[in-house]
Amino acid sequence: MAKAQTQTGSKAIRAAFADAKRAKEEADALNVPDPDPNLPRNGVNPGQWEGAPFDKMPPDSPVKVVGRDSEGLVYCISSTGHMRKIERWDMPALTDLYAPRLNTLMWSWPGFGKKKVYDPDTDAMVEKLVVNRVERDKCMMAIINEAARKPDFDPHTQHRGRGGWVDNQGRFVWHSGGWLWLVDGKRLEQARPAQHEGFLYTRQAGTIEPWAEPVTSEESPARRILEDLRTWNWQRPYLDPVLVLGWIATALMGGALKARPIIFATGGAGVGKSRLQEVVRSALEGAVTSSVNTTAAGIYQRAKQDSLPFMIDELESKPGSTRAESVIELARVAYTGGDISRGGQDHEATTFTARNSFFFSAIIPPPMGAQDKTRMAMLNLSQLDRPGKSGRDLVLKPETDGRMILRQIMDGWRDFNDVLMPDYATILGERGLSARAIDTFGTLLAAAQLLVGPEVLEDVGLPVTDANHLGEMIAEATAADRTENLDHWHKCIDTLFQSQIDAWRDGVKPTIGGVCELLRIGPQAGGWDAKGARDRLELVNLGCMERGKASPNAGAVLAVPADGPQLQRIFGDTDFHKGGWYTALKQAPKGIVLPAHKIKINGSTKHCLLIDLDAFEKYASVGKVE
Repeated sequence: MAKAQTQTGSKAIRAAFADAKRAKEEADALNVPDPDPNLPRNGVNPGQWEGAPFDKMPPDSPVKVVGRDSEGLVYCISSTGHMRKIERWDMPALTDLYAPRLNTLMWSWPGFGKKKVYDPDTDAMVEKLVVNRVERDKCMMAIINEAARKPDFDPHTQHRGRGGWVDNQGRFVWHSGGWLWLVDGKRLEQARPAQHEGFLYTRQAGTIEPWAEPVTSEESPARRILEDLRTWNWQRPYLDPVLVLGWIATALMGGALKARPIIFATGGAGVGKSRLQEVVRSALEGAVTSSVNTTAAGIYQRAKQDSLPFMIDELESKPGSTRAESVIELARVAYTGGDISRGGQDHEATTFTARNSFFFSAIIPPPMGAQDKTRMAMLNLSQLDRPGKSGRDLVLKPETDGRMILRQIMDGWRDFNDVLMPDYATILGERGLSARAIDTFGTLLAAAQLLVGPEVLEDVGLPVTDANHLGEMIAEATAADRTENLDHWHKCIDTLFQSQIDAWRDGVKPTIGGVCELLRIGPQAGGWDAKGARDRLELVNLGCMERGKASPNAGAVLAVPADGPQLQRIFGDTDFHKGGWYTALKQAPKGIVLPAHKIKINGSTKHCLLIDLDAFEKYASVGKVE
């Protein structure tokens, strides 16, 4: 592998200098002078600005009015840049809105009172009108009036928190809490959080900021991190560490991605799962939230509008608990940026859009459906040669690693989005991977290549310069994971075939699948004709037809009606209960499930979907309709 390096020399010095300069500017911004409210400002006396007291907001107001929601609640950006929802128009709320510019608040809506002051001309104490309070109602009227002039504001869809985003021009935007960051060419630009292209970015607690200088793949800490990741005993050593490295990048991309792949690392005690989390967490220090024992509610209360990543260790399957399943559900929703609504105080629903990346680890994962597994890269770890010890001393640089990787993402975003992603989509699509699998594995591989370059992936064992070979290798490596993720119609048929018929034959109860197999091969190969199969299938409300009866080219078929007491029992504890099996079967590819026919079952004529047993057998063997 190419030598693992990091940025040094004059570029690193310039980056450190830029950090120090920005820190000073940050401190200076907090010390803006706020003159005495009795003094004129730009020749304007207190409370006498144009439009006072409520036709307009005061000139150069440090508070920006955003708008109102459909309930009439007003949203503002405070003088410190934080978003505030105004629910009470009292002095604590106004003080919070204007602090530390309270003199400006008093100058804008002054309340006057008499005060004895020293008069140097007469050398005596005299009474004088001075600003000594705020006309709260006038302030409230001005702010509400300004909000009414603006479009309605929905904080759940228009407010963006910290993390990665994309603007309307397709540019990557990083919100670090105190600043918005963009790259113009190779020049890093920053601006205070504000309304930008229909979205509101507001000041929040700080997270990492991009490295001040461009970082090449040769200088990237990602090369060192990949070398460290390779020391674990992976099931697929040429692929799994690359996927983890790719996740580090996609975790920072966050809300800018169409799909946010999930990583789930599994393995027994002593394989290094917690140490793996430590290495990944170090690379994302300051941006990631990690936990060992958490709930979905704890995650979305922490995430709010942020697109920052989460890492959860020991997400184990525990009997009688649905905690882990609810966390998996949240990660599934966040994969494509779905909305989550939860009940709150006073029976008011709280809604937010989840756009976070997730990294899980466990000895035994919790139960998951196909809709969960298709969004994940499942990585299996084996025992290390020396439990608790990897093959080399790991180097962690949390102060700089994540910032340099973030800068690589910002500089290379166009290349990632316009070149690498389409290339991997083509390569994997030609090998039969589904759109969901491409969104998962293609995104992770493209992100890893962005960080370390193609030659490093070649050294690891991925032939990225040979598209055909690469596609074959990834398709083969992920085949087992993908075949576990059966489509709903396929899972429905499998559930049906594995079910027993309550009738003894030769000392055993036959299964529906066993009867169907004997029907499929027919009497000439030692199987059954339609009459023999029908006698048993009707015991579970099913019917059948011999080869060529349903259509000239069809094999023997199994007839499945939309209702029946025995079918209700078979599917009662599955996803296909209460007739759901009939809907699921309609989703099968053309040629496997034939259109409904009228079939007589137990003396009653029923509309039944027909499963072509030959076509299903071929599909199950090769994974496609022939």
